[in-house]
Amino acid sequence: MTLFWVAICLWIFFLPITYAVPLFWLEKSYFHNSYKNKKAEAIVILGAGLTNSSTMQQPNVSVSLLERLRFGAYLQRKTNLPILVTGAGSHAHFTEAVVMKQVLEEEFHAHVDFLEEKSHSTLENAKFTFELLKEHNIKSIFLVSNSWHLKRAEYLFKKYAKDIEIIPIADFAYASKKFHFDREDYIFSLATPYYQRRFYMEIFRLLWVKLF
Repeated sequence: MTLFWVAICLWIFFLPITYAVPLFWLEKSYFHNSYKNKKAEAIVILGAGLTNSSTMQQPNVSVSLLERLRFGAYLQRKTNLPILVTGAGSHAHFTEAVVMKQVLEEEFHAHVDFLEEKSHSTLENAKFTFELLKEHNIKSIFLVSNSWHLKRAEYLFKKYAKDIEIIPIADFAYASKKFHFDREDYIFSLATPYYQRRFYMEIFRLLWVKLF
């Protein structure tokens, strides 16, 4: 009987529905955000970590960061706005911002105008980016990140960059725009823990910055 209930608990744990609901809550405010008909003066792309898991001779960008960079380059092609990259620390003698600039310019043929290389967190991204934007008299920005990260990023930027108009924007949302349960949400999936970790950690971090 005990094994039966253990099996039931494991089955529930591996159901995609366990992360679908919090994911929808994180992303729902940004489903309809678009660069069109929005007046911004710069594009700010937030860092998301580097990795050594690469055959190249230097640190590579994480999957999450690659998504942000690709969309930032697309935005620049559509708007001709300057790009500011803000990193989160260094890895093997490369700052994240430098690697972001290199990938944007060499692989996506975008141009990076400003680098912020001092930050080690999203909170510091907001603080140090605000200083750089203020220095160059930039009053409004497209804030580029992953859809699941935008809620925390927007909160921190509005808190620490109060004089800047923030337009949070992402390439796509992982959740459905019209939330409904699909059959796949109730089918056992080994990929579920990966998404659970990502999105529950993001919710925890959001609550942490709001409370403390």
